[in-house]
Amino acid sequence: MKPRLNINESFICRIWEGGAEYYSDLAADSGEEVEIIAYGKRNHDAGPDYKDAKVKIGGKVLAGDVEIHRDFKNWIEHDHQKDRRYNSVILHVVLWDSHDKTPPKLRIKRDLPTVILANHLKRSIHDIWQEIISKPSDKFRLPCHDKTSGLSKELFEKWFDKLSIERLKLKSRRITDRLKEIDIELFGGRKVLNKKEQWEQLLYEFIFEALGFSKNKEQMLKLAGILNLNKIKKLGSTDIIKLQSLLFGTAGLLFDVRAKDEYIDKIKTNWKRVEPDLNIEKLARADWNFFRLRPQNFPTVRLAYGAQLIQKILNEDLFKKIIVLFQSKALKPAAIRNELKELLSPARDEYWESHYDFGKTSKSRNNLLGSQRTADIMINVIIPVVYLYSDIFKDNLINQNVLKLYCGLKISPDNSILRIIDDQVLKSSEIQINSPATEQAAIQLYNFYCTRDRCGECAIGKSLIEKKGFDYKIIYY
Repeated sequence: MKPRLNINESFICRIWEGGAEYYSDLAADSGEEVEIIAYGKRNHDAGPDYKDAKVKIGGKVLAGDVEIHRDFKNWIEHDHQKDRRYNSVILHVVLWDSHDKTPPKLRIKRDLPTVILANHLKRSIHDIWQEIISKPSDKFRLPCHDKTSGLSKELFEKWFDKLSIERLKLKSRRITDRLKEIDIELFGGRKVLNKKEQWEQLLYEFIFEALGFSKNKEQMLKLAGILNLNKIKKLGSTDIIKLQSLLFGTAGLLFDVRAKDEYIDKIKTNWKRVEPDLNIEKLARADWNFFRLRPQNFPTVRLAYGAQLIQKILNEDLFKKIIVLFQSKALKPAAIRNELKELLSPARDEYWESHYDFGKTSKSRNNLLGSQRTADIMINVIIPVVYLYSDIFKDNLINQNVLKLYCGLKISPDNSILRIIDDQVLKSSEIQINSPATEQAAIQLYNFYCTRDRCGECAIGKSLIEKKGFDYKIIYY
């Protein structure tokens, strides 16, 4: 389900300032090409949104101001044509076109070119929205910022408990949908969800997605679906070099590799041997994101570990070991975490510990699976998968243990979203974000309530909404 987006002008300003990351090939409504030389400086006082911008329109360089709106028609609706403060505007930038519109004019009767960003976006507005809210600016303020000090600790605790389970069930529903698809793909849709192969494929796909971080998660998930475990098993050997050649080849990362060394020769030789028998869709190197990633997080390094993960699933019964772990009666959360860390721990890989791409040497030793990525896999993959397993098979002991880990494990998570919730919502509540459950509750609150104008459905927002001066529609990106 697509989210109900909170699109305001501050959000559109983030797109405008993002430049080539979000849009390309700008053109004015007149059809003339628009080139941005300088975006301008944000103006938080009265008047145009950006001062001192410089653009080239139809080959002519213009210097002045830029005004940002949601819709084409907003210029007239806001009466800017009557305001002399807007006489220096050289470009009108809007997110969407309007059916009923009047071309924007200035008080000095000069025509004003308009750029409609929606016509030039590189990705869907939903994807861009999700990326931007995941990277809030320093000026971001939640509606309830500085207003929660009088609320009870009990209110926060009950609401965060509810949010944590809400998010766990949300993740499990997504996993359930994929489990049913795997049932159709592997078993013809017999609606039997108790096959080991189904759960192993499920684990494989979602761990691969987690390995991709935000920039390559879709590509990793797609790759694991294309090169499924059944296809790998039919090829016979699960030697690490052969598995890596399968992954790199299907990912399109071996195309036009000109570097030469013993490892690369082995990988290429194996790929050339098996490629004709695979008959599957392949990705391209251009599908993968390398830009602005630390070399250790390059998809090449992540796929090197991915080959080890396949070995763990097919040769070492990884999924069964995880389930057996959660069947232990006296295991404490910290012990479960340590056991999971051991199960996922990478073996030594001489080449990929010292390289971040084919023929390219790392300045420092790569860790194929760091502690933070291991924690993310545990929280975002293993906990919801095992929770779903306990629900489908009605196993109360597994259910109790997975919830014990979710709620009782002590962690110290840190990202911009958690810092915002902690600083602007929880500061006076005595609630700490120090477990997977509280971490996921905070993310659920931010993603599904704060950034979607759902203050009236939030226990915190409900208690504040009647207070004087509480404006629950204003969110600054």
